[in-house]
Amino acid sequence: MVSVEDRIAVAAAAVFVSLTGVAAAIHVLMFDQSSANRYGEAAIMIGVVGFAVLLNLTPKDGRAKRGTLRMA
Repeated sequence: MVSVEDRIAVAAAAVFVSLTGVAAAIHVLMFDQSSANRYGEAAIMIGVVGFAVLLNLTPKDGRAKRGTLRMA
């Protein structure tokens, strides 16, 4: 079983992957290197999806029991 702390660490790494993708996309726009555009876009998508998936609570986390998570 993967602990919550491990998932948070991997989610933080996913944020940095997404930021690298943004930097690559900006670099492509500045220097007109269209061949690297797909890699920047892919890094952004992988980073954002990875961040969102890894920070969702699951029933195995122990904190996502019924009635404990309420909307304010």
